[in-house]
Amino acid sequence: MIIRVATRGSALSIRQAEIVMRRILEFNPDVEFKLVIVRTTGDVVLDKPLYEIGVKGIFEKEVNLALLRGEADVAVHSLKDMPAQISSELTLAMTPPRDDPRDAVVSVRGYTIDSLPSNSVVGTSSLRRRGFLLSIRRDVVVKPIRGNVDTRIRKLMGGGYDALIMAAAGLERLNVNISVNKIDPLLMPPAPGQGVIGVVVRRDREDLLKVLRRSNDEDTFREAIAERAFLSRIGAGCHVPLGGLATVNGDSMDFVYGVVDPDGTSKFTGMVRGSLSDPEGVGRRAAEELLSNAHELVSRLMKNP
Repeated sequence: MIIRVATRGSALSIRQAEIVMRRILEFNPDVEFKLVIVRTTGDVVLDKPLYEIGVKGIFEKEVNLALLRGEADVAVHSLKDMPAQISSELTLAMTPPRDDPRDAVVSVRGYTIDSLPSNSVVGTSSLRRRGFLLSIRRDVVVKPIRGNVDTRIRKLMGGGYDALIMAAAGLERLNVNISVNKIDPLLMPPAPGQGVIGVVVRRDREDLLKVLRRSNDEDTFREAIAERAFLSRIGAGCHVPLGGLATVNGDSMDFVYGVVDPDGTSKFTGMVRGSLSDPEGVGRRAAEELLSNAHELVSRLMKNP
């Protein structure tokens, strides 16, 4: 069987596709692969923060269209880029083992979130990272930054920023040689799906579904289901500054969640624990707690992200 794998053309996207292909081969040694590179709106529009472009699934939509058009068999995504709702013809079928879901302070001088000097210029185009950072460190300056991992690191090395806030998983997948100090999820709840690579397939491809299910990491998949249920229940797009992280803990699942105003002045965080046998229920319960305790803030952010 030859599997055509659709992905974006960035170094990180291709690396993630390679991780998926290696995982599938471990359990299905007879398959072969062909990469299908897709250029997305998020790759083309680089002069605006993501939240200003206003397109849901900005890195996901065109890649999934390759499946719907019959140009590819599976699509590989950073799960945090996938909206809670995708085409009814498609399904999330597989996740390899999760990488570190935390955000991290990236710098030349080895700064942590506490040791950043006052008035440091910190780069991120994520409203969530911006808001939680400012809620902890009101004395730093947050400046937008776009581009792939290599581009952002070059901008940091060029002196335009004192530090960046980035996903630890992407840096580790690319073996970036720079100081990375990870941030406690209770201080900065990660984006739902962060650290997870998602593999999407058409629902009618039973042959592929069997191959992918054999390759699936069950704990990671449960965490992904919980976090997507959390997003779906809240009904927020990926540009609302929400965090949600599910973690398998024996027979239980812990779920850390949070929401923050982009200026850092208002935030709410919490944690629930539930049964591993009902990951959707855990995610929904976290969402219900968030909506109950921070209803006004969530409503305002959804109207004016």
